[in-house]
Amino acid sequence: MPKNWVKGVLLFSLIVSAVGCASPQFYSHVVYENPTSFVRLEFSPWAESASPETWNAHPATLSQSQIDKALRGLRVREHRAAPIRWVRGEAELESAFHEAEIELLSPRLLEGLELAVPQELVTFYVSHPVNATTREVTSGGLYVTDGLLHIILSNYRSVYGIPSAGLIYDRRFPLFSLGPLGVDILYQTGNDALVEAEQEDLYDAIFGDERSGEIVLELSQLSMMDM
Repeated sequence: MPKNWVKGVLLFSLIVSAVGCASPQFYSHVVYENPTSFVRLEFSPWAESASPETWNAHPATLSQSQIDKALRGLRVREHRAAPIRWVRGEAELESAFHEAEIELLSPRLLEGLELAVPQELVTFYVSHPVNATTREVTSGGLYVTDGLLHIILSNYRSVYGIPSAGLIYDRRFPLFSLGPLGVDILYQTGNDALVEAEQEDLYDAIFGDERSGEIVLELSQLSMMDM
């Protein structure tokens, strides 16, 4: 995923905020939606209509097994800068999605990839209420390029205070991070091997708070894996 798309999304969000509540629709198709979750097709921020090399390999036909394995194998762990890891070690791995979330998202993500055109990606959003004014949000997207499945985790269990008025960002912009991503993203295969997200540069890897929210999996490997 191109790096500069994040700045574009942030700038776009600020413009919308300045314009006011009557913001336009940014998704092209709703695959599934309920009060706490959705799967949608959205315009890919890095796709340029005149540049086919920036397009995704959509529509994409995956098997239900491949999507299930991708979601069930996705892991997160608390991000620790190198000095903390040297003292405390790595944090424990956790599943990125609960089983109920996988059962909800998996068939809809599969449908979304089959419906998407090259200039689109599939986005997802799942929330759980914390109290009357706060919810916990997990959101992101996925897309296919050249035999690779890209999974973006923009938010993981991020706590979002619902505003009493105005634009509600978490549902409108599933690719927009509500705060720094507090976890590392990994993929655990059936034989417990780990695939890590794209690495930061050396300085950020040791001291920084910036890390990739995207992991890339080979579809051919997903076809062969046992989970």
